[in-house]
Amino acid sequence: MKKAVVVSLINEHERRKHIDDLFNEHSINFSYFDAINKDQVENTLKKYGLAVTSERISKGEVACYLSHYCLWEQVVKHEMPYLMVFEDDVYFSKEANDLLNSSEWLPSEFDVIKLETMHGRVLVNKGTNLTSDHKLCRMKSSHMGMAGYIVSRKGAQKLVKMTRELGVDRPVDHIMFDKLIEQKTSNVYQVSPALCIQDKIYNEQSTRFESCLEEERQSRPVVKVKLSAQQKINRELTRLWTQMNLANLSRSLLLTINGYKRQEIEYKE
Repeated sequence: MKKAVVVSLINEHERRKHIDDLFNEHSINFSYFDAINKDQVENTLKKYGLAVTSERISKGEVACYLSHYCLWEQVVKHEMPYLMVFEDDVYFSKEANDLLNSSEWLPSEFDVIKLETMHGRVLVNKGTNLTSDHKLCRMKSSHMGMAGYIVSRKGAQKLVKMTRELGVDRPVDHIMFDKLIEQKTSNVYQVSPALCIQDKIYNEQSTRFESCLEEERQSRPVVKVKLSAQQKINRELTRLWTQMNLANLSRSLLLTINGYKRQEIEYKE
């Protein structure tokens, strides 16, 4: 396997044409990983001894999760030092090839490096300079999306272990860029500004690469539960306690002292 792979359904010809042109333009060697489709979900779950453990995750989300899980398994099995993973609706910044064609800037110890942005505010430190424009920052809060990341062997081992323990119970980006970050021993980084971006984030009005997965998420039924007066009071008390929790406050204060702050991760073409 090459050090860069693109997750793509085998019949997505327009997306693959886009990827062929993009990676050729940036002189990045890559290979395709044929994404798991809905019809392959059950067999893939059996192959790896996994189970879906939540009713809140759609079959399309399970298929997406399994596609990335298969890659993590390969990183572990083949003892790869790292693997760059992209989805097939991604765009690169002009400087992407300089960094993606080099491994010298990678930290000696890392689990995952996020290469993209969803334009949310993310808790990161000041980071270290990679180029005159880009930094590598430690990330301590969730930042969704799976369009571009680098996973190390150690990171893949952690993600495989978590999946085996929890089952497939949430969208894959929630395990990688939320649950993993919660672990005290995790080393998750963010390149800032981002090196890549998804089509739907780059241009919200774009219909070039419409996603069946997004349609599933939007059509997912929302279950509304009518709470009693006491339940509402308990909910508010829980919310206030969470906000006042000394451990959370101490962690936030410590991160602030160590130079972490919330900032939007930009993308520069």
